[in-house]
Amino acid sequence: MWNWLKELFQKPPANDEHKKVLDLEREIQNFRLELTERDQLIDQLKQQLEQQRTSESNNISSAVGNQIEQLLTDTAAPVTQLLTQAHLLEAGKPVQAKDVLLVAKRLIRTLEDNGLTIVSQVGETVSFDSNLHEPLSTSTVITQGTEVVVRFAGISYQGKVIRKAGVEVST
Repeated sequence: MWNWLKELFQKPPANDEHKKVLDLEREIQNFRLELTERDQLIDQLKQQLEQQRTSESNNISSAVGNQIEQLLTDTAAPVTQLLTQAHLLEAGKPVQAKDVLLVAKRLIRTLEDNGLTIVSQVGETVSFDSNLHEPLSTSTVITQGTEVVVRFAGISYQGKVIRKAGVEVST
């Protein structure tokens, strides 16, 4: 009986249970380390992504700035010539219309070299297309395919119409 009571109140051999607890604690610690490493990796990746976004944004801004600068450089000479012609006209000095027209054509050619496209030429007779043309008069309704005369040229840039051609019904 004494042995039985002694065994009852003595600590049971905890080797298996103690080992299981230690294994579970070790596993929990490993999971914590993995979570910490994962969180650090996520933070690093977020920082890299932000750096790449900033770099790409700077590259795009720089490229756009360079394109605008090149366009302005290309158009600077014709613009200064137009300003000179305007000054001469305002000062009451004679201005040759053909000189102004040559400068305007040079400016248009420069813009075309940079992606501007003339959709329809003035005086041209074309079939009406509401995607490319608009009536000069708001009271005029023109149906698709009707023959019209272009009075104001249309303008597009990179396939997008930025100004529809002004048209009237052909008579």
